[in-house]
Amino acid sequence: MPRPKKNSCQTGPGEKDQQAKQHNPDELVGVKASRQWGAFTGTQARDMGLSHRQIDYRVRVKRWRRVARDVFVLTGTQKTWQQEAMTACLAGPAGTVLSHLTAAAVYGLGKAPDRPHVTIPRKANGQRIRGAIVRRAALRSGEKAVKDRLPCTAPVRTVLDCSELLGEEELCVLVDSALCRKLMQPSRLIRAAEAAWLSARGLRREGLSRLLQALDVWRSGAFPGSPPEVKLQRRLKEWGFPPAQRQIEIRDGSGRVVAKADIGIVEWKLFIEYDSDEHHGPRYWIADDKRLDWVEAETGWRMVPVDRFDLRPSTSNLRDRLEKLRPPEAGSLAA
Repeated sequence: MPRPKKNSCQTGPGEKDQQAKQHNPDELVGVKASRQWGAFTGTQARDMGLSHRQIDYRVRVKRWRRVARDVFVLTGTQKTWQQEAMTACLAGPAGTVLSHLTAAAVYGLGKAPDRPHVTIPRKANGQRIRGAIVRRAALRSGEKAVKDRLPCTAPVRTVLDCSELLGEEELCVLVDSALCRKLMQPSRLIRAAEAAWLSARGLRREGLSRLLQALDVWRSGAFPGSPPEVKLQRRLKEWGFPPAQRQIEIRDGSGRVVAKADIGIVEWKLFIEYDSDEHHGPRYWIADDKRLDWVEAETGWRMVPVDRFDLRPSTSNLRDRLEKLRPPEAGSLAA
């Protein structure tokens, strides 16, 4: 005998509570806020079924905190730079994204600035955004992204924007970190910088010029594997030494490969090892002093150990050591 159909209006003992729970506006708002670093808009709350009066009540009893016009955060949520950045985006007009140094922080390329940097459409009104540095630009779809639940400029656009705010040394660090993390291909960033430079003016053009200069070591050859390697390349160029090459095979007189080096100056038969477990493990033949002596005697190659202190602009220790190892036929370093 077929079972009678259940009237849609009839519910079991626990079903009504379950349905009420599923449609509880506060829980729905909580879910939305959890996806937005604890922040949400009044429009989102009203879409969940709350009225203006109910929203004002929650602010009055301090369940919610109003941080901008029609933008709120849940009381008790951790206050972070990500939350502050998200509230700036929610307070802005449609199309607002994090940009410049804040976008760089989203990608892990630096520390977040004290005030969020946002970019809004050119003709949009950004008066509702509090405590943020607001810029205007016509961003194309390929120049926007979402990273860690935060709307922001894409990596290439972020580097271009940061170039006008950073000095030469800071910009080199940002570029090297972005490219070593493989956030974009060097060729793509170079093309974008060259294209942007043509139409840029003023401070932006100056910043893009610094960026193109910082990209010189990325234009050819094997790409450096870590920021210290790139910094080493920059120092060698600055000091007037030949450019270093990567992944060098060291051969004996018969042509047999007896060792490999991460980076070195081939013309001088110098291989350089950066002393950092973060980027490189110990080479099997460097850990063994006897084998190292044998390699040097058998091939004529010499090793130069380098650490992070050698790459500081204020020290000349590495420069002096390399100068002493300069082959006579290479000539002396110009003062």
